[in-house]
Amino acid sequence: MYRVLVLVLALLPFPAFAQNNPVIRFGVASLENQSGRSVPVDLERDRLVRAINQLKPDKKTHTKLEAVALDGSSGSDLSEQAAQKNCDYILYTTLTELRQAGDPYQHRPGTIEVNPNGQWSTQNPGAQPMDPEYRATVEYKLYNLKSHSTIAGPPFSIQQATNEIDTVSLLMDRVASNLNHQIKNGETQGPTHE
Repeated sequence: MYRVLVLVLALLPFPAFAQNNPVIRFGVASLENQSGRSVPVDLERDRLVRAINQLKPDKKTHTKLEAVALDGSSGSDLSEQAAQKNCDYILYTTLTELRQAGDPYQHRPGTIEVNPNGQWSTQNPGAQPMDPEYRATVEYKLYNLKSHSTIAGPPFSIQQATNEIDTVSLLMDRVASNLNHQIKNGETQGPTHE
């Protein structure tokens, strides 16, 4: 009898076991670039999709985050596409700042500094004369397709002695990590797929 049960379980498709774990799906729009510098916006969108899909499910709730890339320029195109792909949210990201060393900088209140001991940190005022190669700031927001409400995440800034693309990519990883934190702590309310 035991062998028959093992054989039956082995023949069941894997999704039969995965259906108990809730999944929250994000349609990720292309990065909106307001920085005035050239950045491959679809490449950064794809980076964010990969970063979200690589996150492990929450240990307590077993909630898994999934992301798919959306193409389109208008809100209605994106909403239609997200609905077709069975998404719960549309994730919008905006690159508000990308500057090179020597460009003027004004810290915006509420911005989370990814490396708090950097030159713009109030914790390290003696380092302010030094300027890293690139500084970037990304903001994001979630649009809930069911409730038609928007949840804004905190802006993230980083300064990095690397190229422009890698600097922005680090922030895309940070957005994915913060989404995971928001879901884990129940800071986003919305539908889940079982």
